[in-house]
Amino acid sequence: MSIARVEFLRSLEGINEAISLEYLAQGATQATITPGVFVLRRGILISSLIALETFVRDRTVEALRTLERWPLSYEDLPEKLRIAARLNALSNLQQFAKMLKRQEEDFELELRTEIAKMASGHGTVQQFSKFVAGDYTGNISDLGLKDLLSSLQVVDYWNTFRTFISDAGIGVPSVQELVKGIVRKRHRSAHSASYSPNAGDIVNLRTDLLCVGLCFDAAVSSSMEQSLFAADEWSGGKCKWRDGVNMYFAEPHDRGIRVLKSGQTRALRIANDIGEAKLLIPRATPGEISLLIERDGSGRPVKWDIM
Repeated sequence: MSIARVEFLRSLEGINEAISLEYLAQGATQATITPGVFVLRRGILISSLIALETFVRDRTVEALRTLERWPLSYEDLPEKLRIAARLNALSNLQQFAKMLKRQEEDFELELRTEIAKMASGHGTVQQFSKFVAGDYTGNISDLGLKDLLSSLQVVDYWNTFRTFISDAGIGVPSVQELVKGIVRKRHRSAHSASYSPNAGDIVNLRTDLLCVGLCFDAAVSSSMEQSLFAADEWSGGKCKWRDGVNMYFAEPHDRGIRVLKSGQTRALRIANDIGEAKLLIPRATPGEISLLIERDGSGRPVKWDIM
């Protein structure tokens, strides 16, 4: 079970609950929008990016633990991952350690812990520093996400994300633009005193965050499984993450929960609850993952899990 995924979905519930508050969701046609409402809307936009970047970073740490079972040598890992794991992670660690020192926190413990991980893999179990995920002293961006996905052997990410999320039940022109929008609104909320977000700026936040999180999680999880099953092909960039995803849906039914596989209209079975529905998902074959997406009555994804 992914703790990062559980926490991210919990954050989405909180953001959605906040957005649903009447005085925050009221539209521009309202006669009076108080300054307090604008402050709260700005806070939601800032919290949304915090939730996303925390998930991306924590899920990356979890996913990279898969490579503790890497069947080849460290030198056989993809070059982009090796550069991210040591050269880039080292500079990211340095920035973070400097910040800890300014805050009078234990920066030396952080250095010892993360440098030990960077030096592993030569006669010891391969470990990866959390700083593979980027600079923890700054915010995530579409460019940072691009570099991270590339290092994890997820190729053609923006195009595959668009078609993947459409198959999942959310139609968006560009997942990259969703990321840019989340980042842009956060920065304007944090740094522009004159920025006054309206109801339209926050109403789709939960769906946008879920869209980006689901794409990232599915792609990285699938890529990590492929790394063990087809190590040489994966390292050479010959694996396509989407080929390793078996997608299933769980949606409301008048007799419980309807479980079906993507691309099929006939249900596998009607379950009594979501717990039983998860037990019905076939076990993935080596090199693949089984992804279960929970959808609401309108067919839109609200949660997901990887079996």
